[in-house]
Amino acid sequence: MFNKDILLIDLEFTGLDPKRHDIIQIAAVLLDKKTLKEKKCFNAYIKPSHWAKRDPESMAINGIEWETLKYAPSLRTVINAFNKKFSKNIMLAYYGGSLDIEFLKAAYSQVGKKFEFNYHYINLWVIFYTYLVVKNKFATPKGPKKFSLSNLAKYFKIPAIDLHDALSDCRVEAEILRTVIKEMKKR
Repeated sequence: MFNKDILLIDLEFTGLDPKRHDIIQIAAVLLDKKTLKEKKCFNAYIKPSHWAKRDPESMAINGIEWETLKYAPSLRTVINAFNKKFSKNIMLAYYGGSLDIEFLKAAYSQVGKKFEFNYHYINLWVIFYTYLVVKNKFATPKGPKKFSLSNLAKYFKIPAIDLHDALSDCRVEAEILRTVIKEMKKR
């Protein structure tokens, strides 16, 4: 199916600017390149360095409170653990814009680590959107109304327990990917 295992990543941050805002949660799910079954996962909260600079809109979306973060490990500790957990011989995948990649690269730079992951990434948003366009699902009342992860989860009948929790989001994305690939193989 794929030539490398796929590492789905999802990050939550205090705002949208990697130079000004902090990552406060990193999660990842490693999928087997042939079966797309989960092989490993990672989930960590991170104590922010610039809590006062947080963006209220971003914080309202992710819903992560100071109580969850105040005793969390540092960015350096989490990046070191993340780096040890996963081989660099994988394909990084994310849903939506490239902010997760930008923040992850910035985090590696901040802690003085080289970002050694391959520069080819999989944008799941593009795969899911293209799949639904080809199946003409946007033209029907049963198709998703908006293209958010929660709407996709509803459309694909995948229980989304805690959206905007990074690990939960990764697992929902993995399930949607498995469903889409399975459907594409039928054709």
